[in-house]
Parts: sequence; C-alpha cells; structure tokens
Amino acid sequence: MDPKKLLYMKSVVEHGSFRKAAKELQLSQPALCSSMDRLEASLGVKLLERGPMGVIPTSAGELLYSRAWFIQDEIDVAEKQILEDRCGIPRRLTVGAIVSLVANVVPRAVCKWRAQYPSVPLRIFENAHPELLVGLQRTELDFIIAQTGCFENVEGIKQRVLFRDRLVVLCRPNHPAQKGLIAWPELIKYPWVTHLVGRNISPVEQVTFDEGVSVPNQLSECNSVSFMITMIENSDNLGMLPEHAVATELLEGRLVALPITSRILSRDIAVFFRERSLLDAPRRSFIDCVAEAGARLDRAARAVRH
Repeated sequence: MDPKKLLYMKSVVEHGSFRKAAKELQLSQPALCSSMDRLEASLGVKLLERGPMGVIPTSAGELLYSRAWFIQDEIDVAEKQILEDRCGIPRRLTVGAIVSLVANVVPRAVCKWRAQYPSVPLRIFENAHPELLVGLQRTELDFIIAQTGCFENVEGIKQRVLFRDRLVVLCRPNHPAQKGLIAWPELIKYPWVTHLVGRNISPVEQVTFDEGVSVPNQLSECNSVSFMITMIENSDNLGMLPEHAVATELLEGRLVALPITSRILSRDIAVFFRERSLLDAPRRSFIDCVAEAGARLDRAARAVRH
C-alpha cells in the first residue's frame, strides 16, 4: 500500500471532490483518479463512491481515511520538529496525566526535572483515560502517566510500569461510618464522591463490582481532587484518592482514612507511549522523575501509616 495514495484519498474525502482535491494536491484530475483506481485495485475493494453530494468513502474507505489522518498528523509533527531543530527551538514536552496524579506526583517530578531542563517548554494536560488516549494517538501528547488496566490491547500503544500506588477510603472526622461496622456493604449506604477512570467508570464502581455489592445510591462524579476533598471534608460523602494526594489532610486531621481494603485499592502507575515514539533525553528524564517521585511518595505514605 502506497502511503502517498492514502494521503491523496484523504484529500478526496475531505473535499468530496476529485477536482478540488487535485487542485490542492497540484495534480491533474485524471492522474488523481488513476491513482485512486490503482489503490482500489491493489486492495481489491471499493474505497470511494460518487453520489449526488459528491465523493464519499465506503466503509473500507472510512477505515483507510482514519489511518491516513494519523499518517498526515505524523508528517506534520515531523515537519514542525525539523523546523524547530533548525531554528534551535527546544521541542515542547507535552504530557497527559490522570487527575489524581496531577495533584501531587507530577508537580514534584516537574520540580526535579526543571533543575536539569530549565528551558524546555512543558505543557501538562489532566483528563480521564479516554480523552488522554485520543490525545496520544493524535500525537498531541508525547506520553501519558496513568494507571494500568485501561489501555490493554490498544494497537500501537506500549506501557512501562513506574511505581505502585494505593488508594484509601476517606471520610471527615466524626463521620458516622467510623462508629459502625466498617465493611463495603455498610459503606455503600453513604453518599460517595469519585473521580473517573474511564468514560463511564469510577474507582468506586470498580470496587463495588469486585466486592459483589451494589453501587451507592448517591454517587457524584468529577475530575478534580480539590473538589473531592472539599466534598468529603464538609459532608457525609466518602471518597477514594491516592494516599499521597491527601497526606497533608490526613496529617492535619482534616480527613480520616478508613481501615478497609480491596485489591482494587492497589494499582500500578505506568507511562504509555506510541510504539514508534523516539523519546529523547528530556523525555526520558521526565519519566524517570515521575517514577522517582511516585515511589518516594508511596514510601512516605506507608511510613506514616505504620
């Protein structure tokens, strides 16, 4: 399959016209039509159809169009990077991370990394897993820092585990849950506030499914650690957050960690990157700083707990 022909097809689909695409590509219309005929013949399927609304892709054409879009994205990124290198402009590092890590681990990693790379432009995006994955696939992100278990079997994405993370179940001091039986069937009777893991799932839902209990009747979802902390401090809401993200609140007595466990509360944090990504020294250093910061915070949290 000729990648150049895929980009030609991409232009035809976007313009809905061979004539307009040929003009953009600086080709003759017969040459473009012939190129598309050869592409279809090489694959043995129809890719484009002419209709009253112009040229539209078949189902096979839609599939190829989505891949051509990624090819064009990679070409654009490469051209931009070459231009920046030629002009001596440091290439921006763009990192995506889940919200529970942006609260504590990532800032500490940035502080250490900046001592070594003070002039490299840096951009941090926090979001839920699905949105981060889209950004990674579209080359808008260099890599993602997130928990394992969400991107398995995603083509072209690799991962490397960085450190072990532990969630704790939190409540305010003097919460009624502290006075009774601390067990999952009892805790789900209270309202909960939670962050999202995937588009439609939260750690609370993961735990309740794994423990064989129903989801709480009142479940408020958000993507903000500070929102969750404020809700837990000022109401009967329970919540789950990484222990290191609430270390100050636990130490000051503003929050209490309930003595309850589940295998879901322990998770691996990994870096996810595109299979063919070339990670230069600043990017490798950033990943190492995240791994070190996460491991150090986890050790400190366990030391306080014991």
